Amino acid sequence: MANRILFSIPVHERPDIIRDQAINILKFCPSSVVVMHLSKGVNNDDDLALFKKAIEGLDGVILNADEGNRVDTGDGHSGIFQAHYANYLLAEKLGIDFSTICLLSSNELLIKSGLEDYTAQHHIGCQTVLSDPTSNWHLFNRDLLSRLQSVGFLDDLEISQFYFGGQAEGQFYRKDVFKKIATIFRNFFPRSRPAGFETEEVIPPTIVANLTVDGGKEMMPVPPITLCDYCHDLSITPKLIEKIRSGWGVIYAPKKNGMLVSPHIGWPSFQTIFSVKRVPREECEIRSFIRSLAP
Repeated sequence: MANRILFSIPVHERPDIIRDQAINILKFCPSSVVVMHLSKGVNNDDDLALFKKAIEGLDGVILNADEGNRVDTGDGHSGIFQAHYANYLLAEKLGIDFSTICLLSSNELLIKSGLEDYTAQHHIGCQTVLSDPTSNWHLFNRDLLSRLQSVGFLDDLEISQFYFGGQAEGQFYRKDVFKKIATIFRNFFPRSRPAGFETEEVIPPTIVANLTVDGGKEMMPVPPITLCDYCHDLSITPKLIEKIRSGWGVIYAPKKNGMLVSPHIGWPSFQTIFSVKRVPREECEIRSFIRSLAP
């Protein structure tokens, strides 16, 4: 099967909403596999049963609910990449055939088809912004630099005085690339030693930046596939979605203080956008509109 995508999603609330997201993915990427990591915070037997029931009848959708694999992905977010890593390990254990892994959040939805062909052309979808301790983004600071130095992560990549950050949502990697990221992540940030910071926004971008130095054309990253509204003064609306689906255009929106610049703002990025965030985890106008879109 050509370029089958494995979608990895940490989930922690609203069984009906995770079913809606799974149906959304299967509509726009019908050959894909969806693995949903259920937060360790969901530990009531009745709640577990509701989540399991939510994906019944959906071919290619798997709930990663094994107690031994799960981490808490509720408030704090420090377990998000551990959840993606656990989903990857489960897919490998089950022998799932996939070519690309795409990391999504539970409050985003796909808005158009074509992602299989797009990811077949690119090995990496990742934002790589060089760290700047003088910036006001919370993950660019000297304490985190010291932490990355102290565990040997930066030495392993043969860098020492800087690292990289980037948007977590919508990152994608060819299977062999993600295997490299997963191996390095496991070696320096094992589950037994919680990282205490949003690893999904630092570890993959730093490894990817390192790979691009001598990686050749196929290792050059494109942006993540998700347009997010939280870094800029931007609203996800039906009108904006229709513009993106039309194929060409530019989004201009001022950046919010303390946020990282979006990889999709200020240049003709529409052909790189396949998903939007934030879509509230409830029935609402924008969710209904996206549900009505044709593939």
